[in-house]
Amino acid sequence: NGSVIFFQAIQIMTGILLDCLGLLWMYLLFTQIVAFGATYTPIALLTAYPFWSSWLFIFSGAFTVLLEKRRSPFLVSYALVVNIISACISVIGLLLLSIEFIKYSKSSKNPLWPHVSTRKLVNSFRNICSY
Repeated sequence: NGSVIFFQAIQIMTGILLDCLGLLWMYLLFTQIVAFGATYTPIALLTAYPFWSSWLFIFSGAFTVLLEKRRSPFLVSYALVVNIISACISVIGLLLLSIEFIKYSKSSKNPLWPHVSTRKLVNSFRNICSY
């Protein structure tokens, strides 16, 4: 079925995108330390969530695409288990990000980028929304 392969391709692309996002976070963390001397380390990077979860999403999507090519009762049950684990890992990622937002908002009185004023951000957001 083409729609199943399409959705699993989205899962594979999500895994690749999450891996790239993790690399971007690592780059931003190191440049922040070098440029500002800041030592704030995100929880997602401490747990390496973007890296191990991305490989699980890629594996889960690829395994389900393989299931579409070759059907067997073992592959069906295995694909179901891998997709359930993948969904649970997604929930863990949402919880990590929620904890990150709460932790940062409670611990920080100063903005992360003090050279960007809130007024500029609000005006930029209004300009984007007006399109």
